[in-house]
Amino acid sequence: MVLNRKTAGTIFLASAILMTIGCSKDEETVEPIVEEPTSVPTYTVPSTYAFLDGVGASTVSFGGQQQRLEMLSEMVTYMKTANTAGTAVVAQTLKDMYANSAYTWIDAPVLGMTGSTKQLKSKTASADVGVQTMFEAYMDDIAAISNGSVSNSSETYGTAGVWTNGTKNYLMAGNGYEYTQLIEKGLMCAVFMNQMTNNYLQSVGSDDNTIILTGKNYTTMQHHWDEAYGYFTSEFDYPTNGTNRFWGKYADGREGVLGSATKIATAFRTGRAAINNNDYTVRDAQITIIVNEMEKVCAGTAIHYLNGAKANIADPTKKNHELSEARAFVNGLKYGQNSISGNGMLTADINTALAYFSDFENVSIADLNNAIDLIASKTGLTNVKSSL
Repeated sequence: MVLNRKTAGTIFLASAILMTIGCSKDEETVEPIVEEPTSVPTYTVPSTYAFLDGVGASTVSFGGQQQRLEMLSEMVTYMKTANTAGTAVVAQTLKDMYANSAYTWIDAPVLGMTGSTKQLKSKTASADVGVQTMFEAYMDDIAAISNGSVSNSSETYGTAGVWTNGTKNYLMAGNGYEYTQLIEKGLMCAVFMNQMTNNYLQSVGSDDNTIILTGKNYTTMQHHWDEAYGYFTSEFDYPTNGTNRFWGKYADGREGVLGSATKIATAFRTGRAAINNNDYTVRDAQITIIVNEMEKVCAGTAIHYLNGAKANIADPTKKNHELSEARAFVNGLKYGQNSISGNGMLTADINTALAYFSDFENVSIADLNNAIDLIASKTGLTNVKSSL
């Protein structure tokens, strides 16, 4: 793909005007005024997130984001061990993972996570203590439910434990809430999406893009753009790779209906190429695309799970699982730039949507349709809500 720094050059021509006064032989000729077109440099947008300096070395760096994605991956793996009845997880262990405090990570030899300053907690909702406390309360809940858990094969509401429909097993509270989903998908939104759309992409316009950082081969603006990309996926060749977890997975999951994976990945690559060429008009256009598409992925995924809950309304275990994921994504809309700036689905609407399906046991198809309709109407998905 090749882009011009300006979408079009404008040439103003003033036509020659022949002015004749009465029958006078005196004539005044005004010469045409022609503005010469300015030089319009072009640049190439690569097919992968690969950007090199003059000697062929990569100028891309988002190691901190790769670490945080790995941290959440390990947290999820640990929490899912409790999907086996009698297997407990420890709240303090989860909190240590969350804050990267005195915890030894499995992937430490690869990414150096153990003992690093990187953590999920400090990046949660721009360090909002209330939101951090909410997630730590979830960790207390999952630990309490897992301690001495038994199989809830009768799928009886009011009984916490490992709910099972004979095929799927999930650790759930008596009301059906699955805290593994509330934590995983919640942190995807409150950390990854919030940092991507509300932190880096909103401040990149004030970053320096002229000075190469000491000991590095990139500018502050280039680096911050890369860090935003790192919260979307840890893979340079997305979507060839990187569709197995977090936003890379869910964007790819909505690709068939929304084209999300292609739009977001292309915008990130285009924006970085624009930054390399000081083309801030194109850069800003890509920010708008990414912010809007991330909201659609988040809302579209919530609708996807609400549609799934409708299809599984008679299967309590499966329904609870779908509704737990939906709750995390709907609530997660609060942490995206559009909601924060007042340009997207606002907190009041989000809370209304959540209220429609807060009671997993007694939720009806009508309740789920009300939630879907509200989310879709506020995020521009009404025409595709049934396809998600």
